[in-house]
Parts: sequence; structure tokens; C-alpha cells
Amino acid sequence: MSTRKSKLLLLIALSLSTLWCAWGQSIVEPLDRVVALAGEIKEVHGYGPPGYGEDKKRDAKITYWVLMLPTPINILCKPERPEWASEDCGATDRLRLFFPTTPANNGLGLKAKAMKGRKVIVSGMLHRQDTAGEMTPIYMNVTEIEPVKSTPTQ
Repeated sequence: MSTRKSKLLLLIALSLSTLWCAWGQSIVEPLDRVVALAGEIKEVHGYGPPGYGEDKKRDAKITYWVLMLPTPINILCKPERPEWASEDCGATDRLRLFFPTTPANNGLGLKAKAMKGRKVIVSGMLHRQDTAGEMTPIYMNVTEIEPVKSTPTQ
């Protein structure tokens, strides 16, 4: 094999190993389409404005919905600064869930309440956290929630 081809293969291998180390075992999900993810739906208690936990005596106590995933996921991300890549673009196994607030929301909030603590499949669009109010590094605008159907064992 020529030296040029060897160098090219080495460069490709190094690039792939760098990506593997950066994302570890996480799955990269797309941003531009609805995805369905399975996990456990929970209500989580935390701190809201003004400091989102910086001053626990003054910050409002809030409750929000999350989907706990069995495997961390990630989405494509461009950090504000290259040195912030690990902080801005990290994977997560916990997604904050946002339900539509319109009357035509298909009762998603009620479905979530009925399935609290159970395994579910949640469909929606993934987004990278822009503000502290989104609570988790990646959040989802929910379009559907379904229980995980158990299959009989043979």
C-alpha cells in the first residue's frame, strides 16, 4: 500500500476514534425530525428562577417531567467556544419534556401523569438547551406518549 493511502487510512481511523471518545457510548439523534425514544417517565423536583439552584433559599421550587433513558443520547452541536465543547455539547440520559399548551395537545400532560414511573415511548423533536429553564442539556417538545407494550415470554 502506498504511503499516501496509509496516511489517509490513519487519518480516518484517528478521526473515528476521536468521535468515539467524544461521544462515548451515546447515540446521536437528528434535530430536524420527530424521533421516538423509550425510557421511564418521571416527575422531578428542582429549582427555578431567578437562579435555578444557585440560591436555594430564594429560587422557586418547580416540578417538571423527564424521560430517563437507558442509554445516553446526543444531538449535533456547535459550542459557543471550542473549549466549551464538552460542557455545551454533552450527552445525557435525562430529557426534560415540554408538552404543547394549546387545547389540541391530545391530553399529553394527562397521559404523562397516568404513566408516571412506567416505561413509555415518547415522540417529539429534540433541542439543545439554550437557557437554564430547560433544565437538561437536551430537551424534547413532545408530540406523543405511548406505554411500552410488553410481549409475552415463551
